[in-house]
Amino acid sequence: MQFQKMDRHRHDSGKVAAIIYEADVDTFNFFFGNKSKASEKIAKLVNAGDNDLGYQQTYVVTTGEKEILGVMVYSTGGKEDKIRQLKVLFKNLNVVDSFKFIMIEILDNIFLSDLEGDDFYFAIIAVDEDSRGKGIGSFIIEEGIKLAREKGCKRVVLDVDMENEGALRFYKRLGFKKFNQKNISLFGWEKGVHNMEYLF
Repeated sequence: MQFQKMDRHRHDSGKVAAIIYEADVDTFNFFFGNKSKASEKIAKLVNAGDNDLGYQQTYVVTTGEKEILGVMVYSTGGKEDKIRQLKVLFKNLNVVDSFKFIMIEILDNIFLSDLEGDDFYFAIIAVDEDSRGKGIGSFIIEEGIKLAREKGCKRVVLDVDMENEGALRFYKRLGFKKFNQKNISLFGWEKGVHNMEYLF
Protein backbone atom coordinates (compact mmCIF):
# COMPACT_ATOMS: atom_id res chain seq x y z
CA MET A 1 0.00 0.00 0.00
CA GLN A 2 1.10 3.53 -0.73
CA PHE A 3 -0.01 6.73 1.00
CA GLN A 4 0.37 9.72 -1.28
CA LYS A 5 -0.93 13.19 -1.92
CA MET A 6 -3.73 13.15 -4.46
CA ASP A 7 -2.69 13.98 -8.01
CA ARG A 8 -5.63 15.06 -10.18
CA HIS A 9 -3.87 13.78 -13.30
CA ARG A 10 -3.24 10.27 -11.93
CA HIS A 11 -5.98 9.60 -9.40
CA ASP A 12 -9.65 9.22 -10.31
CA SER A 13 -11.53 12.08 -8.64
CA GLY A 14 -14.82 10.22 -9.13
CA LYS A 15 -13.50 7.29 -7.08
CA VAL A 16 -12.09 9.67 -4.44
CA ALA A 17 -15.49 11.42 -4.25
CA ALA A 18 -17.36 8.11 -3.89
CA ILE A 19 -15.10 7.13 -0.98
CA ILE A 20 -15.51 10.57 0.65
CA TYR A 21 -19.29 10.08 0.38
CA GLU A 22 -18.95 6.88 2.44
CA ALA A 23 -17.51 8.89 5.35
CA ASP A 24 -20.85 10.64 5.98
CA VAL A 25 -23.55 8.84 4.01
CA ASP A 26 -26.47 10.13 6.10
CA THR A 27 -25.55 13.80 5.75
CA PHE A 28 -24.78 13.60 2.04
CA ASN A 29 -28.02 11.67 1.38
CA PHE A 30 -30.02 14.18 3.46
CA PHE A 31 -28.81 17.05 1.26
CA PHE A 32 -28.31 15.37 -2.15
CA GLY A 33 -30.57 12.31 -2.17
CA ASN A 34 -28.23 9.49 -3.16
CA LYS A 35 -24.62 8.41 -3.69
CA SER A 36 -24.51 9.19 -7.40
CA LYS A 37 -25.72 12.80 -7.02
CA ALA A 38 -23.60 13.49 -3.95
CA SER A 39 -20.44 11.96 -5.45
CA GLU A 40 -20.83 14.02 -8.63
CA LYS A 41 -20.87 17.27 -6.59
CA ILE A 42 -18.03 16.15 -4.32
CA ALA A 43 -15.88 15.27 -7.35
CA LYS A 44 -16.27 18.80 -8.71
CA LEU A 45 -15.01 20.24 -5.42
CA VAL A 46 -12.14 17.73 -5.18
CA ASN A 47 -10.99 18.72 -8.68
CA ALA A 48 -11.46 22.45 -8.16
CA GLY A 49 -9.23 22.62 -5.08
CA ASP A 50 -9.05 25.61 -2.71
CA ASN A 51 -11.89 24.26 -0.55
CA ASP A 52 -12.35 21.84 2.36
CA LEU A 53 -12.63 18.84 -0.02
CA GLY A 54 -10.00 20.01 -2.51
CA TYR A 55 -7.22 17.82 -3.85
CA GLN A 56 -4.58 19.91 -2.02
CA GLN A 57 -5.88 18.58 1.33
CA THR A 58 -6.42 15.03 0.13
CA TYR A 59 -4.25 11.92 0.42
CA VAL A 60 -5.05 8.55 -1.10
CA VAL A 61 -4.08 4.98 -0.27
CA THR A 62 -3.35 3.03 -3.42
CA THR A 63 -2.17 -0.40 -4.48
CA GLY A 64 0.76 -0.89 -6.81
CA GLU A 65 -1.80 -0.81 -9.65
CA LYS A 66 -2.95 2.67 -8.58
CA GLU A 67 -6.34 1.39 -7.38
CA ILE A 68 -7.65 3.76 -4.70
CA LEU A 69 -8.45 1.90 -1.47
CA GLY A 70 -8.89 4.78 0.97
CA VAL A 71 -8.93 8.54 1.35
CA MET A 72 -7.83 11.04 3.98
CA VAL A 73 -8.84 14.71 3.87
CA TYR A 74 -7.18 16.93 6.45
CA SER A 75 -7.01 20.52 7.57
CA THR A 76 -4.89 22.39 10.05
CA GLY A 77 -5.97 24.83 12.73
CA GLY A 78 -5.97 28.53 12.11
CA LYS A 79 -7.89 30.95 9.94
CA GLU A 80 -9.42 29.72 6.69
CA ASP A 81 -10.16 31.89 3.69
CA LYS A 82 -13.96 31.50 3.70
CA ILE A 83 -14.46 34.02 0.88
CA ARG A 84 -12.17 32.01 -1.42
CA GLN A 85 -14.04 28.82 -0.54
CA LEU A 86 -17.41 30.45 -1.29
CA LYS A 87 -16.11 31.57 -4.68
CA VAL A 88 -15.04 28.00 -5.45
CA LEU A 89 -18.49 26.67 -4.50
CA PHE A 90 -20.44 29.12 -6.64
CA LYS A 91 -18.04 28.77 -9.58
CA ASN A 92 -18.27 24.96 -9.67
CA LEU A 93 -21.81 24.21 -8.46
CA ASN A 94 -25.25 25.68 -9.04
CA VAL A 95 -26.69 28.03 -6.41
CA VAL A 96 -28.84 25.38 -4.69
CA ASP A 97 -26.00 22.87 -4.38
CA SER A 98 -23.63 25.61 -3.20
CA PHE A 99 -26.04 26.48 -0.39
CA LYS A 100 -26.32 22.80 0.54
CA PHE A 101 -22.56 22.62 1.05
CA ILE A 102 -22.70 25.87 3.02
CA MET A 103 -25.34 24.27 5.28
CA ILE A 104 -23.12 21.20 5.78
CA GLU A 105 -20.24 23.53 6.72
CA ILE A 106 -22.44 25.44 9.21
CA LEU A 107 -23.60 22.19 10.84
CA ASP A 108 -20.03 20.89 10.99
CA ASN A 109 -18.87 24.10 12.68
CA ILE A 110 -21.55 23.69 15.36
CA PHE A 111 -20.52 20.26 16.64
CA LEU A 112 -17.12 19.30 15.29
CA SER A 113 -13.92 19.86 17.27
CA ASP A 114 -12.71 23.37 17.99
CA LEU A 115 -9.19 23.60 16.59
CA GLU A 116 -6.09 25.39 17.81
CA GLY A 117 -3.57 26.92 15.42
CA ASP A 118 -1.14 23.98 15.64
CA ASP A 119 -3.74 21.19 15.33
CA PHE A 120 -3.91 18.63 12.52
CA TYR A 121 -7.52 17.65 11.84
CA PHE A 122 -8.67 14.42 10.19
CA ALA A 123 -11.68 15.85 8.37
CA ILE A 124 -12.33 12.59 6.52
CA ILE A 125 -10.96 9.09 6.88
CA ALA A 126 -12.72 6.66 4.57
CA VAL A 127 -12.03 3.24 3.12
CA ASP A 128 -13.58 1.84 -0.05
CA GLU A 129 -16.42 -0.56 0.80
CA ASP A 130 -14.70 -3.49 -0.94
CA SER A 131 -11.42 -2.91 0.91
CA ARG A 132 -12.60 -2.77 4.52
CA GLY A 133 -11.19 -5.08 7.17
CA LYS A 134 -7.69 -5.07 5.67
CA GLY A 135 -6.01 -2.56 8.00
CA ILE A 136 -6.31 0.38 5.61
CA GLY A 137 -8.00 2.63 8.20
CA SER A 138 -5.15 2.02 10.67
CA PHE A 139 -2.63 2.67 7.90
CA ILE A 140 -4.27 6.02 7.09
CA ILE A 141 -4.22 7.06 10.75
CA GLU A 142 -0.56 6.08 11.19
CA GLU A 143 0.51 7.90 8.01
CA GLY A 144 -1.62 10.92 8.91
CA ILE A 145 0.03 11.14 12.34
CA LYS A 146 3.45 11.05 10.64
CA LEU A 147 2.35 13.85 8.31
CA ALA A 148 1.11 15.90 11.28
CA ARG A 149 4.51 15.51 12.97
CA GLU A 150 6.28 16.61 9.78
CA LYS A 151 4.10 19.72 9.69
CA GLY A 152 5.05 20.54 13.30
CA CYS A 153 1.55 20.05 14.72
CA LYS A 154 1.14 19.44 18.45
CA ARG A 155 -2.13 17.49 18.36
CA VAL A 156 -4.13 15.34 15.94
CA VAL A 157 -7.90 15.73 16.23
CA LEU A 158 -10.86 13.82 14.82
CA ASP A 159 -14.58 13.37 15.46
CA VAL A 160 -16.53 10.13 15.85
CA ASP A 161 -20.31 9.73 15.61
CA MET A 162 -21.69 8.85 19.04
CA GLU A 163 -23.57 5.85 17.70
CA ASN A 164 -20.43 4.41 16.11
CA GLU A 165 -19.06 2.47 19.09
CA GLY A 166 -16.82 0.34 16.87
CA ALA A 167 -15.02 3.44 15.53
CA LEU A 168 -14.70 4.84 19.05
CA ARG A 169 -12.97 1.64 20.23
CA PHE A 170 -10.80 1.62 17.09
CA TYR A 171 -9.50 5.17 17.66
CA LYS A 172 -8.93 4.52 21.37
CA ARG A 173 -6.76 1.51 20.45
CA LEU A 174 -4.69 3.82 18.23
CA GLY A 175 -4.04 6.21 21.12
CA PHE A 176 -6.83 8.79 20.75
CA LYS A 177 -8.70 10.07 23.82
CA LYS A 178 -12.07 11.79 24.14
CA PHE A 179 -11.79 15.41 25.19
CA ASN A 180 -15.34 16.65 24.48
CA GLN A 181 -18.67 15.71 22.96
CA LYS A 182 -21.35 17.71 21.14
CA ASN A 183 -24.94 17.07 20.02
CA ILE A 184 -27.25 18.81 17.58
CA SER A 185 -30.89 18.21 16.66
CA LEU A 186 -32.61 20.03 13.79
CA PHE A 187 -36.01 19.28 12.22
CA GLY A 188 -35.83 15.57 12.96
CA TRP A 189 -32.18 15.30 11.96
CA GLU A 190 -29.95 14.46 14.91
CA LYS A 191 -26.23 14.01 15.23
CA GLY A 192 -23.77 13.71 18.08
CA VAL A 193 -20.02 13.33 18.05
CA HIS A 194 -17.14 12.53 20.36
CA ASN A 195 -14.25 14.94 19.84
CA MET A 196 -11.00 12.97 20.14
CA GLU A 197 -7.32 13.92 20.27
CA TYR A 198 -3.91 12.33 19.93
CA LEU A 199 -1.17 14.31 21.69
CA PHE A 200 2.50 14.28 20.71
